[in-house]
Amino acid sequence: MRAIVALYAASVVYAVIRYVAFAPKNAGNIPVFIVNKAVAMAAALSLALGFLAALRRMRGAPVGIDAATWFRAGVFGAVWHVPMSLAILDPAYFQEFFATPADPAAPPRLSTAGELVFMFGGLAAATVFLLLRPQWTPRERWRLSLAASAVLLCHVLSMGWCRGVNMTASHAYLPPMWLLSAVGIALGGWWLVCSRPADGGDAPPTSG
Repeated sequence: MRAIVALYAASVVYAVIRYVAFAPKNAGNIPVFIVNKAVAMAAALSLALGFLAALRRMRGAPVGIDAATWFRAGVFGAVWHVPMSLAILDPAYFQEFFATPADPAAPPRLSTAGELVFMFGGLAAATVFLLLRPQWTPRERWRLSLAASAVLLCHVLSMGWCRGVNMTASHAYLPPMWLLSAVGIALGGWWLVCSRPADGGDAPPTSG
């Protein structure tokens, strides 16, 4: 539990440093806009660490925190992240997600890239929800985990497509959080590929 709290706390600290340290005007946006970024990154890294824990367990290596706990930490972050994102889905916060309307009087609409961000985000939440169901065989759960990793990575990369790599003075010259999340998810996906269930993984789950 301490490691999970530490991960979320470190993510919040990183976000505050990146967005507030050299741009104090952003301090008023810490509760939702900035914390939301931290929660999203912590959730993605929790899922990646869950895949690593599953791989270590499969190989017989010691596991400090089991995969299920990391996955629950990731789901917790996702449930926290979604309503905060919807609460600030506005050009004032996410101008890069919106296209400039041809009619100046018309309200702005999401651009194609902006829509991809939310399409893949919703799909990632749906696949993680399916992963929580108990009926899957080991092989089915592995395949579904691969799908969840893929759509989560697409969600993060779509966000990167919109936002770009901003490592300026106003961002404390630190890498964007979407990039750190993408690296963590990609590593988690690689560990997941390496943990493919052995033959017989299609056997139905045992009770108890």
